[in-house]
Amino acid sequence: MNSNAGARAPRRTAAVALAVVAAFLIAIAAACTPAASPSLTTGVRGVVLAGPTCPVEQAGQSACVRPVSGATILALDSARHEVGRAVSDATGAYFLRLPPGAYTIVPQAVEGLMGVAPETTATVTDGPPAQLDLRYDTGIR
Repeated sequence: MNSNAGARAPRRTAAVALAVVAAFLIAIAAACTPAASPSLTTGVRGVVLAGPTCPVEQAGQSACVRPVSGATILALDSARHEVGRAVSDATGAYFLRLPPGAYTIVPQAVEGLMGVAPETTATVTDGPPAQLDLRYDTGIR
C-alpha cells in the first residue's frame, strides 16, 4: 500500500471541511451585513412648459405650449435654504429627489422667456413623488 495515499485522504477531508466552513462564514457575514439603503424615490416631479406659443388659440386646437429644456427648479426648506435642485430635460421633465416634508418650489428665470413660473409649495409624502407641472410665460399675445 502507498503511504502517500493514506496521507492525502486526511488532507483532502480537511480541505473540504475548510471550504465548507469558509462558505458558511461568508453566508453568515452576508446575511448580517445591512443592505444598502434604497435610493430615495420620494420627491417632486413634473413637466416645465412655456406658453402661449401661438398668437391666437382657437377652440378645439391643442394647447399652444412647448416643453422648456434647461429650466432650473429649486426646492427650499422652511428656512428657505436650498435642499434640492433639478434641471428640466429636453421633454421639460424634472425630478427633485427629496425626503418627505414641506417645500417651496422656486423656478428660476430661463433665457428667452418673459416670465418665471410662480413659486409654489409642495408636500412630499413617503410614497410616490408629488406631481407639480410648471408654466412659464412666453409673452406672446
